[in-house]
Amino acid sequence: MPRRFALGLVALLVLLLLGLLAGRRVLSPYGSVKAGVVPTPTARPTPIAPPTPIAGQRVSLWFEPVEGELFRAEERELPAAADEVAFLRALGSAVLDGPRRPELLRPFPEGWTLRGAYRLRDGLVVLDLQPPVRGGTGGIEGPPAPETALGPRWQTGSHEELAAVQALLITIAKNVPNVTKVALVVSGEPAETLAGHVDLAHPLVPDLARAGEEPALTAAAPPAPTTVPSTMETETPAPAAPTTPPPKPKPTRPSGRTDVA
Repeated sequence: MPRRFALGLVALLVLLLLGLLAGRRVLSPYGSVKAGVVPTPTARPTPIAPPTPIAGQRVSLWFEPVEGELFRAEERELPAAADEVAFLRALGSAVLDGPRRPELLRPFPEGWTLRGAYRLRDGLVVLDLQPPVRGGTGGIEGPPAPETALGPRWQTGSHEELAAVQALLITIAKNVPNVTKVALVVSGEPAETLAGHVDLAHPLVPDLARAGEEPALTAAAPPAPTTVPSTMETETPAPAAPTTPPPKPKPTRPSGRTDVA
């Protein structure tokens, strides 16, 4: 009797243990996963928001017209600048690149660029110009002019040099508030002149009286980049030769005979 009681007690304990394990497996959220193995969460792609487009800035670039004496404005949109210095550089570079409208004249020869632009106190702006390299692809009009120790020059008349300088000055004064004078340097160094006529030893004052009051011209869209054709020669199939019937075999003379002329 005690032995049967002990066996029954052991069997009851076993059943209770099995029931406890089964209950834990049912209540556990990972009951179907093997014990000790932590399920790896599924990675879900995070949606990427498109960047917010930055609106450009409308500016007026001033150039000498083909017909007339007063400068005319060409309205153009420049990329948004991070600060005032970047805006000054964008303005100066746009003037050096020239207008897009055929009614306006390009102030500087091709190849002139802007090295830097700086805003100082008392309404002073400094523009650092870079002339084209002689002998390169930059266009310097006419034969090379003599170079001074204070900067290179290009050969042109006094009217053209003054118009080029005022195109920069008027454009800066019309688009940047509180600018009263502009100093021009060449290649990072002070320059006496650009073409031998305008004195650059002191800052220049924009001649706003030369800015006309006509409505601004809308700049044409920049030309789309052209696709350069491939330099690789494409093989064209050779024309098929005309098919001609094979020549008929010449009749052979009978053996033993010789023709005598």
